[in-house]
Amino acid sequence: MQFKFLLYLASAYAVVFASTTQDVLDGLAAVQSSAATLDNAINAFSNSGGSLPAALAIHSSVETTKSIIDKATGVAGAVNPRPVSVADWNLIYGIVNDINPIVKDALVVVAAQKPILDALPLDGVPGLVLQDLQNLYTSTVTLENALIGLTPSEMLDKANGAKSEIEAAFAAATAAFS
Repeated sequence: MQFKFLLYLASAYAVVFASTTQDVLDGLAAVQSSAATLDNAINAFSNSGGSLPAALAIHSSVETTKSIIDKATGVAGAVNPRPVSVADWNLIYGIVNDINPIVKDALVVVAAQKPILDALPLDGVPGLVLQDLQNLYTSTVTLENALIGLTPSEMLDKANGAKSEIEAAFAAATAAFS
């Protein structure tokens, strides 16, 4: 009798805490908004010639973005059943496809800013940027893998292509600071 009760509780828990496609879309919309804010700050830093307070504000924005990515990862990981339908996946991919150019722009611009960051009056800023890039990369790959777990088999090539593009952009930006 106790085993049946525990099984019932586990099932109820899974139903109550399972995520939906809409939850994933909402999480990705938050990632997109945060990534756009970060990209704008990175571009403004470059356009203004850079300052230490602006660099530290970008670092704070990176931490916020990482937290939002991690939250979206948890939501994507809780979707059940897996994979999602092709129609739902196309909605998810649409947002991912909108996020990718934002992320790639931020990574290209931050790599180009290395000389500005080297010139700031505080040692270690380029090292902090490298750490931020590594942390964002780790969170991004974890989110990508969670989203790949939702992907119908006939869409895997497309999903893996988007993943490869972002990983290549991270590799180039990280190389600039390594």
